[in-house]
Amino acid sequence: MNARHDVKASSPEAQLIEASLQGLHASTGIEGKLVGMIGTRGRRVRLRVAGQSLQYGYEVKQVVDRFSTLDDLKARSVLDEATLLFCPVLTDALAIRCHSLGIQFIDTAGNAYITDGAGILISVTGRKLDKASRHLQARDAGMTPAMLRVLFGALAEPAMLNAPYREISNAVQVSTGAIAKAFEGLEARGFITVTPDGTRLIRSPELAVSEWATGYLHRLRPKLRKIRFASDRADELRKTWSPGYRESAWSGEVAAESITQHLNPSSYTIYMDLDSEVKDLIKTYRLRADPTGNIEIIQPFWNMDRFADSFPTVPWHLVYADLLETQDGRNLAVADQIFKKVVAHVHDSQRQTA
Repeated sequence: MNARHDVKASSPEAQLIEASLQGLHASTGIEGKLVGMIGTRGRRVRLRVAGQSLQYGYEVKQVVDRFSTLDDLKARSVLDEATLLFCPVLTDALAIRCHSLGIQFIDTAGNAYITDGAGILISVTGRKLDKASRHLQARDAGMTPAMLRVLFGALAEPAMLNAPYREISNAVQVSTGAIAKAFEGLEARGFITVTPDGTRLIRSPELAVSEWATGYLHRLRPKLRKIRFASDRADELRKTWSPGYRESAWSGEVAAESITQHLNPSSYTIYMDLDSEVKDLIKTYRLRADPTGNIEIIQPFWNMDRFADSFPTVPWHLVYADLLETQDGRNLAVADQIFKKVVAHVHDSQRQTA
């Protein structure tokens, strides 16, 4: 499989790959290096294993701390027998998950799972970070909430990257003072680029959507106000309730059904104001608070006056992330369809403004 994005030698991604290859050499004696362009296949990684030279494409993830991150990669089919995942140190549970999903990986501590299906099998677990790798992981632990909010808006409306700071602030609920720093962080991590005329663009929509979903689930979503409910009228809610334009919207499985027509929802995710809009919903559909309920209502983290083109659903990259949050295998194929639609939307939007 082709590498998903090019890597500059000085970029955080390249440094993580180099740290991982050094860790692999320390744990197994295997030599590895990044190699140059090969036709149209992009940069690749070469490993010397038992006298053989093995070449792989690669995917880089700056944060892998939950199963949904690996499920994201599986949903998008970005990792096959000729592709390696490079990442910071994995827990034993995550390493086992990689084995079960067939994901080959090398982490910065030298833990690895590599197989060519023809006699070579490398499996290393339990190694901890050295001092240099701890520094690398701490520095690139992930995007800040402000970066996630700004990137959320940019994925919904790529032109927003070049909007006045006050407009961005109002749309994604970030102070104007934090926006410049958010842009700096996004550029440093390779999510956006600046053209010679000063125009900001999303550099790799595939990378941006994937890393945004991981960051949202890890850093932003857990801090949002949310309530779970149960109801004997849950299916009626799905069939008869209509979100209010610029006030509420579906996400998760119901939104995925609307977008792809390929899912029969069993859980219900809604973004709406918990201080006002939710009261009528509770009364009409007799919702009762239940921490294990299949109805989840979440306080929006953006100004719902914006990004309403996807109504009655939230922006599709948020639907994608919420599908991953379910950790339900039946949602992965649908998640992949939505991922491709988001990437196509970003590419199309940026071509139109070029």
